[in-house]
Amino acid sequence: MADERFVAEGGGITGPGGGAPPMKPPQAPHLRPVGPADAMRGPDPGRGGMADDHRARPLSAGPAAGRLASADTDMEMPRFTMSVNGGLRGPGAMAPAMLKGMTPELNGLLREAFTPTRPKQALNSLFIGRTDTIRRVISAIEEERAHVILFGDRGRGKTSVANAIEKIAGEAGYLSLKLTCSAELTFEDIFRHFLKKIPSTYYRSGLDNPYASRRSFTSFNELLPEGTFSVTELNEVLSGIHATHVLLILDEYDRVTDEDFRNKLAELFKNLTDSSIPVTLLVVGVAENLDQLLGKHPSIQRSLVPVHLPLMTDQEIGRLLQAGADNAGISFAPDVVQRICEFVRGLPYYAQLLGLHAARSAVSRGGRVVEREDLAYAVARCLQEAERGIVDSYARALAAERRAELEDLLLAAALCPADAYGTFNPTDLAGSVGEPSSEVFGILERLTREDHGGVLEAVVEPGRTRYRFRNQMMRQYVLMRQAQERGQI
Repeated sequence: MADERFVAEGGGITGPGGGAPPMKPPQAPHLRPVGPADAMRGPDPGRGGMADDHRARPLSAGPAAGRLASADTDMEMPRFTMSVNGGLRGPGAMAPAMLKGMTPELNGLLREAFTPTRPKQALNSLFIGRTDTIRRVISAIEEERAHVILFGDRGRGKTSVANAIEKIAGEAGYLSLKLTCSAELTFEDIFRHFLKKIPSTYYRSGLDNPYASRRSFTSFNELLPEGTFSVTELNEVLSGIHATHVLLILDEYDRVTDEDFRNKLAELFKNLTDSSIPVTLLVVGVAENLDQLLGKHPSIQRSLVPVHLPLMTDQEIGRLLQAGADNAGISFAPDVVQRICEFVRGLPYYAQLLGLHAARSAVSRGGRVVEREDLAYAVARCLQEAERGIVDSYARALAAERRAELEDLLLAAALCPADAYGTFNPTDLAGSVGEPSSEVFGILERLTREDHGGVLEAVVEPGRTRYRFRNQMMRQYVLMRQAQERGQI
């Protein structure tokens, strides 16, 4: 169909980085005598030829990170370098070292191309991939007339996909409305907000409609009783919609903690489906499974299509970086693209963040090609700006004797092949042959405990236990942190 074709073409930029090989994995303790993790450290007679002095290096160590440190130690009061209208500040203002050589126009292009802190808003060459997910959502709405739950871990681009669906649906004639949820908003608040945006021109009048006598109103919200209302009353108002199909998108639904809200939404799902009302709900949120978002409501399963947002492929990450580079008139060295793919492991948030910082570093030194030194700067920035919870959990996980072995196992877990939900099997840890030792299982179990950082969580299945990072962004932090400390950026 035309809408699907439009999205596929929007993400059709090709570039380097497809199928980048994974980082060569280290070996967890007692899985082999000597392995790649040891080789990464370099010589050290104190450890049988393996160095351990990288652990004493500060986080900002390295020449590229030195530029960051020099800017931080500048005694001049920091200032914004551009006015709101995009012009440079007056002659008395000095740009920090990071922005030397950066014109307002180029900085704007970089901010448009790499958007780690905000979702993509436009369907253009900068919207990369996700065509399979978008196609599945469209099929569920258009062909199956089902409501959709789009879920996945943080940083995967769920809101960007929701924005794309909103625009594609609007182009097809849907009345597409989107709202970001919060713990403060009630069920009534959210649906009054939606109904205020449905004009009375879409009202179906007729003798069988209990509201047929009310013609003088502006929006559907005026058809609801004042104060609170029931799900049945909301359903009756929505039944008056005609000449359109309304798509209501509830983004960041995981913020909703009120159980009454969730129960009412489950009831609304069922009522809308049973009544064949031309209203579809698209619920978007951070979750590992459907129950985490909606609770256990077996009666509504048949009216819902769950869509899990997977990680991006290395080829898609490469295209994302290439599209951003093309937009700003720069390029990424192929080995930098490959290394970014190895670090981000399919997570677009970190791909955008590393791409932005590395591109700015290249421009600040007068270059137009992003090289390894620029990536080193970007990694230093990402580590320095990592959320406090990840940094604290990482520190608690390694705050014990035999730190080297703990680091090796944590890195092995970060490098371990995982499924679409980030879950890995201990037997797949680097270098293992058959079942890992009881010591390895003991360390994995320890890393699940809160007093040791709670870095991992166990996924108990019939006959086996697998593991996943509790915060999926910890995987990328471990990879970048260990690569920096081992001098492997």
